[in-house]
This record gives sequence, C-alpha cells and structure tokens, in this order.
Amino acid sequence: MSLKPSVYVCSTTKFCGKSAVCLGLAKRFKTEGYKVGYFKPVGFEMAQGPHGERIDEDAQLMKDVLDLRIPLEAIAPIVLGARFLEEGARVEPGAYEKRILRAYETATRNMDLMVIEGAYDGVGVSFGVDAITLTKKLESNALIVSTVEADTAVDSIICAKECMELHGAQVLGTILNRVPKTDIERVKAFAASALKKNGVQVLGVIPDDVTLRSPTVRELCERTICTVLTGTESLDNIIEEFLVGAMTPESALGYFRRSLRKAVITGGDRMDIQMAALQTDLSALILTGNYYPDARVLARAEELGVPVLLVPTDTYATVKEISSLTGRIRPNDARKIELASQMVDQYVDCEEILRRIMPTRS
Repeated sequence: MSLKPSVYVCSTTKFCGKSAVCLGLAKRFKTEGYKVGYFKPVGFEMAQGPHGERIDEDAQLMKDVLDLRIPLEAIAPIVLGARFLEEGARVEPGAYEKRILRAYETATRNMDLMVIEGAYDGVGVSFGVDAITLTKKLESNALIVSTVEADTAVDSIICAKECMELHGAQVLGTILNRVPKTDIERVKAFAASALKKNGVQVLGVIPDDVTLRSPTVRELCERTICTVLTGTESLDNIIEEFLVGAMTPESALGYFRRSLRKAVITGGDRMDIQMAALQTDLSALILTGNYYPDARVLARAEELGVPVLLVPTDTYATVKEISSLTGRIRPNDARKIELASQMVDQYVDCEEILRRIMPTRS
C-alpha cells in the first residue's frame, strides 16, 4: 500500500473540538492547492442510515464538505456502537486492522495528503486499532488536540506524547482548543511554557467560541423523546446554557435574566415559571412529566417563536439525559463550517504543520 503524507488528529478527552480542527485543517490545506482526503478509522454511531447501518456524522460531514466521492464506509470503516465489546469478541484478531487498511487505500486514492481523525484517549486499544498503533501503521504524524479546563490537562498531553513516542509514533505537537478568552494569556504563558519544556510543540491556541460548542434545539430533539408543541421554525436556535426552573416566579425572573440563548427545564404544570422564562431571552422551553401546558403559555411561545418541547421524563431525569449534549457541525450548517475554518486559519500554525508532513515543502 502506497501511503500518503498525513496528520493523525487525536485527543486526550472527549468533546474537545477535534472534528472542528480536522475540518479547519482540511479546508486550509485545500486552499494551499492540495487534494485533501479525510479518514476516520474508528468512529462511533451517531445516527442510522435507511437500512439501519451505523453512521458517524463527523465522517458524513467531512465527506460532504470536501466533496469526497467515495462510499462512507471507505471513510469510516469501523463504526462502533455503545456496547462494542460483545461485537468485538466475535471479530477475528486483526480483522479490524485489515478492514481499516483496505479502506484507507481507497480513501487515499488520487489524494496529495490526508487528515485522519482518531478516537479519543485509548479507544480501540482492545482491538489493536488505537491511535498509537494506527499512527505507526499509516506512517502518519500525530497531532494532539486538548482543552485546558484544568492544569492537569497539560500533564495529560505530555503523558500522551511520551507514550506515543515510546511506542515509535511520530508526534507533531498539540493544539489547545476551546480556551476561555479570560484564560488565553495564562495558557500561553504557563501551559505553553510547561509543554515546551517537556518537548511538546504548541501549534495553536484556539479561543472558546460558544457557537461551535453549543447544541441546537434540533439536536436536543434528536437526543430526547419529545413532542414539539410550538416553534418548529426555530429548531436551529442555539442553546448556550440549560437552566432548571424550580423556584418562586419572582426568583426565577432574576435568575433567567442573567443568561442569554438558554433552554429552561421545568415541570409542565409550572405555568408561573414558564411565563417568567418567556419574558427573557429564551431558545427553548422544555416541559417535563408529560404535563401539557396552559394554552396561554403556548400562545405566548407561538407569538415569540420559542420552541416548547414536551418530554415524558421528570425534571431530574431530563437534566441527566441532556447534561452531556454538545453541539455538532452539520453538513448544512454553513455558519459553523465557516467559523471552524476561520478559527483554525487564524489561531493554528497550519504552515508549520504542512512543512512537517509534506516532504517537498520547504
């Protein structure tokens, strides 16, 4: 198999914006005149196709954005379900690796370079298709993406880099992503310095942007069992924060006013809380317990264009169900696609990455 120059984008944690970084890198490399392919050797089921096939939506996004005219299974050959151990137990040793290598040969055909999106941390190690193994097999260069929510993230990056190199993988460096604007200077001064002292090159520090990481009401509907009572035309509203309404109406109004573009979760029988929420900047109103709201609430929400969602679970169970919900970039979301591209172009040293992976680039 003829291997192409490539960057293997991996991460130390989930939900660190790895897919947005891949998208931004791929689009930047295309503007430099290269034919850029994308490959996700190990993905996770995020949706199902018309025949029940598993679909990794990140792979679908990149197929559409880069106009890759090959089957989706050649871009994302392994798509795991939530309980993948039973499935893996029935697979012959080395079968996943063979499937990945066959698919990669198709994905790289007629391409100048590849952007490979790896799974987070050690996912796939039980089947021999983890980031370290595949980085070596595909003769790629690892790029570690991480958030810096705590100082321990720096230690995790250094540990990941040393572990990869100990096993013979090549590491380009790291991109620190979704850094709160208030922490940018501290991260540049201390986190970047500590990483450099430990041999990790910082190739980008990308500030947090709430638009990229916030889910839409539509994504919330897809995650939950719900009935949309009003506001079907506003399902693309972004939700920056989830608030629970379980207090007096007087307290609720002040509480709700402190947040913009929020979703309020409250009991369907709490008309007072619902009307208070509708006096503020609201992306969605989530009513729990299958309690149908008062007609006055629906009329006001309809007037404001606010989606009202009715869910069967109680408030606690609803909060638990959506607590890990994060925004995804969809193929038709031109705003997020453009924003991801701009952020990578502005804050990542793409020129240095290209210089390191392209043998003919000076």
